[in-house]
Amino acid sequence: MPELSNPILKGAHAIFNNITRNVVLYSSDMIPIDHQGRIFSNELKEALGIPIEIKNFYEYTISLGSDYSRLKMLTIISACSDVEFLLKHFIENYYDITENKTKNFYQRLDDVNRNVFIKKGVDLNNEVFYKKIKLAFQVRHISIHNMGFIDEGFNQKTGLNLPINSKFEINNIFINESFDAIEELILFLDTL
Repeated sequence: MPELSNPILKGAHAIFNNITRNVVLYSSDMIPIDHQGRIFSNELKEALGIPIEIKNFYEYTISLGSDYSRLKMLTIISACSDVEFLLKHFIENYYDITENKTKNFYQRLDDVNRNVFIKKGVDLNNEVFYKKIKLAFQVRHISIHNMGFIDEGFNQKTGLNLPINSKFEINNIFINESFDAIEELILFLDTL
């Protein structure tokens, strides 16, 4: 990977790689495996009223009507928070931005692009990686506000035509493509 010259981006790059990709993604993969290994003894099942056919904590979680997809959602949510942090620090340290920004300005990527980058002669919408990041932010939005279920707004903002009320499948392929796009954004910002 090319060396980053910008100290702000170096810091953001380290945080992105060490916390989100290594810790949060690792947890989303390893917690279900760990739970499969947490075997319930018959005595514990009897004491807690857990059905005898349930062997481990993983099966118990599934039997309660839950699943582990929320961990993948948290990975995307964390990655998008990293992008917000990156953009905020980059813009505040390298651009003279005097206008007041609302608290969630850096979540609204179209506003960031229009009000900051396009004014500086750079349209991030021309970059493939930015489109992938914008998709990740829409997945983040439905993960936070709709438990990952697709709504009309998601389809409108992404240009996708996925079934309404179906769950967006967040798998490691999607997560890694999002991470790669964020890496490309960091390297791109370092060229500005």
